[in-house]
Amino acid sequence: MKVLVVSNLYPPHALGGYELSCRDVVDRWVGNGHDVEVLTTRTRFHDPADDPPEPHVHRVLDWYWSDHRVVRPAVRRRGRIERANQSQLRRRLEADPPDVVSLWAMGGMSMGLISTCVERSFPIVAVIEDDWLVYAPRIDAWCSAWAKRPAWTAALAQQLTGVPTGMPVLPTDAPVAFASHYLQDRARREASVGFTKSTVVPLGIDPTDFPARRPGVRPWRGQLLVVGRVEPRKGFDSAVRSLAELPDATLRVVGAGDDRHRDDLLALATELGVADRVSMTGGVQRSEIASVYADADAVLFLSRWEEPFGMVPLEAMSQATPVIATRRGGSAEFLTDNLNCLEVPADDPAAVAAAVRSLATDEGLRRRLINGGLTTSAAYRVDRFADELEAIHLTSARTHS
Repeated sequence: MKVLVVSNLYPPHALGGYELSCRDVVDRWVGNGHDVEVLTTRTRFHDPADDPPEPHVHRVLDWYWSDHRVVRPAVRRRGRIERANQSQLRRRLEADPPDVVSLWAMGGMSMGLISTCVERSFPIVAVIEDDWLVYAPRIDAWCSAWAKRPAWTAALAQQLTGVPTGMPVLPTDAPVAFASHYLQDRARREASVGFTKSTVVPLGIDPTDFPARRPGVRPWRGQLLVVGRVEPRKGFDSAVRSLAELPDATLRVVGAGDDRHRDDLLALATELGVADRVSMTGGVQRSEIASVYADADAVLFLSRWEEPFGMVPLEAMSQATPVIATRRGGSAEFLTDNLNCLEVPADDPAAVAAAVRSLATDEGLRRRLINGGLTTSAAYRVDRFADELEAIHLTSARTHS
């Protein structure tokens, strides 16, 4: 099977779990003998000279995102972006036509890329790990601009530029694989990109990077941890605020993201008088993150938004570390209060502090959460995720052969 994967970011230039799981799957498909090419953006977060050889990865697209902000270029610039993106896509489709096009993270991307694949009748599978079916059309500065104008102007612009101006609709036989029932339900209600056929394929962790630890209760030291993209929706500020009620606790923040929000968190810690108990670490190599989880006494997963899925709790549980979580969105589908986590309300530092104190004083509770977490994390493996997606892509390719 020859697959063209399209995604906005691709490791090692990545910000979160969506991109990492994409590479996990690509690596396994390649290992199974499939021919996979990746079409992604030019965005890089470090010197490309440090990148490993990647002849199958084409970092040639532009998108409507920069430095953690959505951008809306001038009209002429948008047209140039769209024409260049279309040229790159068509080059890949025509040079060695894929058996199936696999759409991954499309937030901030040109929706016209999808339209072109549909118009050319390529089999399509969409792998949905966030809400891009809902929000991506709004931040595509090209298509969203035409949506606000009379239909004839959009049709004329498409004729003159050769660039699609309308919102795409996936073919009725194009499978859409959602990471959670939450994502599937929301897309059914609110998606701007039309789709018909869908299923749920939960994500999984890589046992190579996250080998399951043996159950056991460690002595409590008050070392708290938050992991993930540094941005307001993750609720890291609630973790910082909880320290004001936990004089014996420390907090480690691990993750790349928005430097402005990182500065806000440091300022908040200073304001609360807890700055000496807060440490921040940028991107940690994936091969090292398991030991970071294992060194913590508890992981705080305090998202204030509806998480599409949530890999952090599974990663933490695999390392026999208790989890305190808000259980929002897709994460509620595998997190169960008092079984594999302690649930707290969003934006409630006092509740977080109370949950931490419960863990600190109740060894039996820690043991129960650790055992429940190990059982849960063992059921969510990336090999199963990749295998299920491989079967969906193979079926789609064969159906159109």
